[in-house]
Amino acid sequence: MVNKSRQASLVYDKIAKSYAKEFSKPSEHIDEFLTLLPKNTYVLDAGSGVGIDSNYMFSKGFKVIGVDLSKEMLQLAKQKFPKIDFRQQDIRELNFHKNSFGGILASCSIIHIPKKDVPALLKKFYSFLKKDGCIYIALQGGKSDEIFIDEPFNPDEKLFLNINSFDEIKHLLIESGFSIVKKYERKSKPKKELNYTKLFVIVKK
Repeated sequence: MVNKSRQASLVYDKIAKSYAKEFSKPSEHIDEFLTLLPKNTYVLDAGSGVGIDSNYMFSKGFKVIGVDLSKEMLQLAKQKFPKIDFRQQDIRELNFHKNSFGGILASCSIIHIPKKDVPALLKKFYSFLKKDGCIYIALQGGKSDEIFIDEPFNPDEKLFLNINSFDEIKHLLIESGFSIVKKYERKSKPKKELNYTKLFVIVKK
């Protein structure tokens, strides 16, 4: 059976430098997320990519552990932000102690996880969080689907996407024990982004 998340990481290996040039700003609504966290707490960046969000949170005084499956994306992150603890691992296989983090940021990482694996991943995140800890999730929103798309930076490559409706992710989060704090949506920017609603959800343990 094809490991769709592993396959996605190999695609990111090939486009890492192009991706880093195009996406150099922190995730939208990250400040709203950070204001909900205790000062100086540990934050897990689950799917840290080239490290932009990790560095932004680090610059705000948080202790950050960044995890990603793409070797090339992590290499760029480590070169640019050497003070941050970056680790190569599948976020589904993380094994941190309970109550390790005040917050978890999963910006456009769950979109590369098959739907069947998401409930277990969210329950794992729940166990990692301290009481009242928060999670930020950024998704490609729309009608629920699992598809392969042509990767915009390298159309010869196929990239796995898990598209989520808000009702779908809301149900999964509540089933995992979270309560919804904030939700944001916007349309995609023509020619610059994949043609799906940009969905941002912040939840609390």
